[in-house]
Amino acid sequence: MNASSTSADSLAPAVSKTSSGPKEFSYEAIHKLPRAARYFNVSVLWIAYYAHLTRLFYALRIRHEIVTLMSIASGLSAAAILMSGTTTAALILCAVLVHLKDVFDACDGSLARLTGKGHRIGRFLDTIGDGVVFTALVASVAWYGIERGGLVAGTLIWAGMTWLSLFLQCSYFNYYHLRYTRQIGASSLSHLDEHSANDDDGAYGSRAARLLLAVLQQVYLWWFGWQDRLIQHLDRSFLRGVRRSEAAGERDPGRWYGARAFLVATSALCYGTHAFVLILCLLAGHPAWFFPAVVVGMNLYWVAILVSRWIVFRGAV
Repeated sequence: MNASSTSADSLAPAVSKTSSGPKEFSYEAIHKLPRAARYFNVSVLWIAYYAHLTRLFYALRIRHEIVTLMSIASGLSAAAILMSGTTTAALILCAVLVHLKDVFDACDGSLARLTGKGHRIGRFLDTIGDGVVFTALVASVAWYGIERGGLVAGTLIWAGMTWLSLFLQCSYFNYYHLRYTRQIGASSLSHLDEHSANDDDGAYGSRAARLLLAVLQQVYLWWFGWQDRLIQHLDRSFLRGVRRSEAAGERDPGRWYGARAFLVATSALCYGTHAFVLILCLLAGHPAWFFPAVVVGMNLYWVAILVSRWIVFRGAV
């Protein structure tokens, strides 16, 4: 077998090898959006130092795919410890691992942007990995509660509602972030419609890489596709109502997706906030508090965003 077909580089799209060497590290290059179009992402508050860790990974020449796997491993380790640990020390260790999962999750995309080696295999692996990790964490919190005398039926209902809530909340954030990214013309490996594969044709260096991409894309569409369609339907329903009111959003559609105040508010629905809330519950010694925090607290916050957006744009002059 040709060695190049099994190398990590074969996963990435083929690029011209005209570079004279590694680029100098730039904090500006790690961001998803250009400075003039950037908005404050609330979920980054809990991991504000991630840019410096990204710099360390860059200096050590650690690939972004490795950091993605580190993120997944940290999250799954936290879930395993929570299912077996009963001591305060175990809960603290679990909280640390959840935090590391969140930090690594921010670093992998930053490294991909910085090095210019991002690809859709990594993009799908990152998203699916988040899904697997948060599913495991929700299951471990449920197990922890049941093992300590919680009602099985009630705990499982709370767990199911939490699982559904956190994924829909983050899908809502992703939808508006991608609409904004597309509106300002910034590049992104993510698409509003992930059925698209035109940019993948002929871009990967091996048959194994193309097969892996196809498998990951199908898993993504099965797991997250219905969520994306639901959020898109919700958005279109709200936007139709705003346009019928002949508000300013009708005359300037870009305002609906470009309102940075709402982008800032929506960013708090990202996975990073869910991780932070879980960490607080773990440190408080009550992991099960995570369920009502997400189902009640964060869903009420989400509804407040929906209602506020509706009121603001219907009342625009």
